[in-house]
Amino acid sequence: MPYYLPTLYKARRVPTKQPVCSICIDRTRGRTVKVDFGYGVSIWLCQGHASTEFLTGRSGRDAVTTLMATWRANGCLTANRHKALTAHLASLKARPPRPTPGSYAWPAMRLHAETLFAAGHAVPAVQERLAKRRSGECRPPSTHTIRRWHRERRWAARDP
Repeated sequence: MPYYLPTLYKARRVPTKQPVCSICIDRTRGRTVKVDFGYGVSIWLCQGHASTEFLTGRSGRDAVTTLMATWRANGCLTANRHKALTAHLASLKARPPRPTPGSYAWPAMRLHAETLFAAGHAVPAVQERLAKRRSGECRPPSTHTIRRWHRERRWAARDP
């Protein structure tokens, strides 16, 4: 044999007490973590390949192409693995907009509360009105949030 063929049998500095990275294989360095892709597909990846940056980078195409080519080359690209990779790509394309945090989720409710504050209503009265006004599908703002709205006095800075 004129050249060296890499194998895991004699590989140096490869972790022996845990599975190797499914992508790095004989070049695995550091700890590996189990990543679940759904459809019964779980693989072990090193910290770099398991990172969100790699799995979601370039809309997930790098990760999906690499895993698909690896599984195809090993003759183990099953229907479930294909579905898992397709679902991974689809989840990255169809990301819903991030929910708005805290009081930004209730702009109309905050405006109503500030109108009541401007009219001279106290915090407990405003809180009671907001609880009655809210629709059944959403939680009203917390007492802390309503008190903060009152403390910020944004209605006083507006033009009449």
